[in-house]
Amino acid sequence: MRMPRRVMIAAVTLTIIVAGTALYFVAFRGPRCRGVAACFTDSVTHIVDGDTLDVGDVRIRLTLVNSPEVGQAGYSEAKDFTNRTCPVGTTALVDEDDGQTGGSYGRTVALVFCGSTNLNAELLRTGNAVLVPDFCAVSEFARDSWTGCP
Repeated sequence: MRMPRRVMIAAVTLTIIVAGTALYFVAFRGPRCRGVAACFTDSVTHIVDGDTLDVGDVRIRLTLVNSPEVGQAGYSEAKDFTNRTCPVGTTALVDEDDGQTGGSYGRTVALVFCGSTNLNAELLRTGNAVLVPDFCAVSEFARDSWTGCP
């Protein structure tokens, strides 16, 4: 049995629309790296503290944020928040800060996304970290609304 021409055109059009929509959501969904510094995805392997974690075999220091250190008030809460937001085994996207490619004490300074969650921004938003304004002048992310940079 032959399909009428209008039905065939409608079926082909619908197929193209569905395929295009699927391609859009696969190709353009989620966070993307920018700039020219290192960019990679890998699994979170260790949470050091609220603003430092290991992704793959790379130690990451989150750009523009500072959470309490061991012995300071809020240390456990900040570390627990990072662990809940980016638990070990989670895939993370790491976008190294173009303005801080020299790193910090052997750590890569970067913006980290776990899923669609910007870890740096969420630490600030929830009060588990504070902005480090000294780096606003050099960070490629300083103009992002989440930072609070002047």
